[in-house]
Amino acid sequence: LLAIIIAGSNQAARGAADSFVNFETPPVHPVALSPDGSQLAVCNLADGRLELFDVSSGTAVPVGSVPVGLDPVSVRYRTASEAWVVNHISDSISVVDLPTLRVVATIDTLDTPADVVFAGPPARAFVSCALPNIIQVFDPESHQRVTNLVVEAERPRALAVSPDGRN
Repeated sequence: LLAIIIAGSNQAARGAADSFVNFETPPVHPVALSPDGSQLAVCNLADGRLELFDVSSGTAVPVGSVPVGLDPVSVRYRTASEAWVVNHISDSISVVDLPTLRVVATIDTLDTPADVVFAGPPARAFVSCALPNIIQVFDPESHQRVTNLVVEAERPRALAVSPDGRN
């Protein structure tokens, strides 16, 4: 009887494991090095945080952790003291002041933002929004939306900037 109970519980466990669906969002650009190479920023997807490390000595030393939105999938340094974190599920960008380790602004985006890059002149923040197939353009100083660019593709995600930073 004990063998039948154990066999039955093993079957139930296998059935539960087979029915598990992973809803974790795949990261796009989850690690960034500061412009001077002394700090590493890492998206902690599971905990909704930006983790910061001092890497100036060649060893990663924890500096702090900043709560951001749900599913932070991308982080980019705008300046040495400011990072933008793309929150895929929250449909937002968290602007993080690095010296104080706090979010100083939250920018609402369209559905499913995936990445952000900075280019210009004039300086602009470009945010890919996967499901509406749109790149949103923001003024990085005022955080105001400038325009939306429709993308003739399915689910734009990762973005890149030209070597001269203009495009």
